[in-house]
Amino acid sequence: MTPPPGALLAAKVTAAGALGFIPVVVHFRLFETLAKIGTAASSTEILEANNIERTEEEKAASPLCLKLVEDTLFVLSGQGLVDLISDNVFAPNAITHHWASQPSAPHGALHFTTEVLLASAFLMPKLQATHFAYPLADADTPYQHAFSLLGEKSLAQQHTYSIMEEIGRMDSFNIFMDGKFGSFGTLPERLQRFGYDLDAAIGGTESDVVMVDIGGGTGAALIELKAAYPHLAASSLVVQEFQTDLQTLDSGITLQEWNFKTSPQPIRGALIYSLTHILHNNSDLEALKLLKKLVDAMEPYSRLLIHEFSKNSNYGNMHGTMVGLYAGRLRSAEEWAAMAEVVGLKITFEVYPEAGEGLIEMMKVT
Repeated sequence: MTPPPGALLAAKVTAAGALGFIPVVVHFRLFETLAKIGTAASSTEILEANNIERTEEEKAASPLCLKLVEDTLFVLSGQGLVDLISDNVFAPNAITHHWASQPSAPHGALHFTTEVLLASAFLMPKLQATHFAYPLADADTPYQHAFSLLGEKSLAQQHTYSIMEEIGRMDSFNIFMDGKFGSFGTLPERLQRFGYDLDAAIGGTESDVVMVDIGGGTGAALIELKAAYPHLAASSLVVQEFQTDLQTLDSGITLQEWNFKTSPQPIRGALIYSLTHILHNNSDLEALKLLKKLVDAMEPYSRLLIHEFSKNSNYGNMHGTMVGLYAGRLRSAEEWAAMAEVVGLKITFEVYPEAGEGLIEMMKVT
């Protein structure tokens, strides 16, 4: 029986209160504890098992009481993240087990229930303060507005990534970006599934640099590429980040610092430039600036690979996230074509799946 519209509406909009408990479950690794137990357990049993896993220092710094365990798991059972068996008895479900087995997933959950939740709370105040000026501008989003109203004027003047770096959140965010909430296959597997000729793309002889992964975090995509093509030298696979102190970078690839907002693309004529979930973090103006810098570095043989979610109803939440944090947005096929034309690119391959990252290949207009 389908619930009445009022019940469905209530379930959607009251989720905000529940999401505040996500950082609690991340901090105490309660889902990992429940998944390790593997079957229905009382909150007392979950607390006891959790305390065994934690050091004395951790327990002293973050004491965990039974009532917090009970409330956290009960609230999140309402979101379907665990199963409520009876009063204060919970069991892991498929989502709980996935959370525990996917190291990046808790980091993503933390991101969406800290940075994103904060930005969403200040969207309307931001619009009111600017007499509903829209679209929003880069580094002048609800996220910055929140810090401004909270008296953090220095942070309020910075880009979202710079704020996250200053408050110690970028390491966690980079882990999330490597694996996200789950994999749709490795980079080579996904491109092969789309019918994309990756062999031809990396097989060019015009440049020693095969792929530049811009904003590639700890280099997971390049590591996947190297696993499929082990002959590729470390110097041919370059991950570019605006901070270069990433501790988990694999030695089989190369790390280079690049802040695209302040300097030209330092590698010219690479075979492939890759952007995974980067352009949706930018307004149209900032995205065009980045694309122009890549066009200036590209040769006629160079390819630009853009990996983004399709603009469909499955990703409405993601679109709202990009607006609130970055003044960014998801884009349709028509929007990608218009942006390519503005900077002198043409679309040479495109696929937009209902779920997971799509692929848009662009090359220079000659």
